Amino acid sequence: MRKILFLFSILLAMVSCVSNPTYVEQEGATLKTIRVKVQLDEWSYTQQGTTDQFNNNYFYAGFNVPEINKEVFDYGEVKAYAVFDRQYASKARKHLLPYVLHVEEQNNYGEWIYFTETYDFTYGLGWVEFNFRTSDFAYEDNVNINPPAMEFDIVITYPQE
Repeated sequence: MRKILFLFSILLAMVSCVSNPTYVEQEGATLKTIRVKVQLDEWSYTQQGTTDQFNNNYFYAGFNVPEINKEVFDYGEVKAYAVFDRQYASKARKHLLPYVLHVEEQNNYGEWIYFTETYDFTYGLGWVEFNFRTSDFAYEDNVNINPPAMEFDIVITYPQE
C-alpha cells in the first residue's frame, strides 16, 4: 500500500509540474522585427540552363539586411516567419521557418495530386535568402509555375552586453 501511495504522489507531482508551467523572463533582450515582402517577380530560379534541369532546383529571393552584423551572427539569434493574412485580424497567422505545407489539389484532368510546399531561409552577414520548393518539382516541367508573392518577418535578437 505504501508503494502505491508513494507512486501516486510522484505521479501527482509530475502532473502538477506539467499543468503549471513557469515562464522565465530575461531582462534586457533587444529584439528587432523586419518585414520583408517578396513580390511575384522577385523570385529567382536556381536552374541556369537546360543542362542542369532536374537537379533539385528551387526558387529564392535574397535581401540585404545590414542589421545582421558580426555580433548578431556570432552571439545573437535570427528567426524568420512566413506571414499569412496579416491584414485580416481573425485570419492572421505566422509560421516559423522552415514551414512545410501538405497540399492536395485537382489538376486540369480532374485528377488529385499531392505534394508539399517548403518555405525556408538562410542568412549570413548582412543578408537573408528565402527559399521555396515543392516536392513534385512541377516547375521543372512548366517554367510558368512561380511561387506567389509572400510576406515574411525576420526577428533579430541582439546579444546582451
